[in-house]
Amino acid sequence: MVIASADTDETTIDAARNVRDIVGRKRLRELMARRDGPGLVFLAGHVGLLGVTGALLWMSLGTPWVVATTFLHGIVIVHFFAPFHECTHYTAFKSRWLNTAVAWFTGLVLMLPPLVFRYAHADHHTYTQNIRRDPQMIPMGETLPGYLYYASSIPYFISNLGALVNQTFGRLTEEELRAVPESARSAVQREAVIFWAVYLGLAGISLWLGTWAVVIYWLIPRFVGEPVMRIIRMSEHVGCARVPDMLQNSRTVEASAPVRWLAWNMPYHTAHHAAPQVPFHALPDLNAVLRDHTTDVRHGYIDAVRFQVRNAMSGGVA
Repeated sequence: MVIASADTDETTIDAARNVRDIVGRKRLRELMARRDGPGLVFLAGHVGLLGVTGALLWMSLGTPWVVATTFLHGIVIVHFFAPFHECTHYTAFKSRWLNTAVAWFTGLVLMLPPLVFRYAHADHHTYTQNIRRDPQMIPMGETLPGYLYYASSIPYFISNLGALVNQTFGRLTEEELRAVPESARSAVQREAVIFWAVYLGLAGISLWLGTWAVVIYWLIPRFVGEPVMRIIRMSEHVGCARVPDMLQNSRTVEASAPVRWLAWNMPYHTAHHAAPQVPFHALPDLNAVLRDHTTDVRHGYIDAVRFQVRNAMSGGVA
């Protein structure tokens, strides 16, 4: 059951101090060191895998295998959220321009403008599991019908694509207005306009060339694969305690090495929330220090889903 609690900035600060005390200030500074190399290696591997799954999809066209290869290709595409997320933290690479460029590329693939996400995600880290202030909280996942509905990705796409349309006209939701400073709102609108210009450009080129490649190799797999990402996203916090302590309000999933690689170590989500400035490549070391202090650790995503479904069936919120 989820633990209900009050939310104050003071307790959040105390929780951060607790993490620094556990890890040690010197060691934490070492873990926060940013480098270009690991991010470039992970990105090259990710893009290479995308090429492999794309080739498998191409070879399976016209056969029953196309269903499986489309889904597999989609899983790799939706996992571009991992570098996107890391780049919006500016921790994927040491070079700021690399973070910005990769955030834009992966954001275009995912239909997620990086600027507005960065502001909303900052609030998510500041007010994690605060139902009134966390813009990326998923309360519907705390009941079984809500969990299944969110896992379908239907509410996700309705919300995100609707927001992208509204941002084009300068319309922001209440949560976005709270997260995005007034000085940045014109930039958010400009970003949305650029996104639509790119998409319309791709549509125009596809019509001119008479090709369905964009639909076959990007759009269909991207939509088909998203339920996997929604389940992963729910595994990070749904059912965790509604308290400011990062060691309690986030969940670590001890996934296999290939899954951790594809997710850029984000299964170590408690460690990430405990110290968001620590780059993805240092999260295994940080997790090793915090593991015994972490409240919720699951042995793989099947275990995490099983726990969440049981929690949702019991009512979800204490």
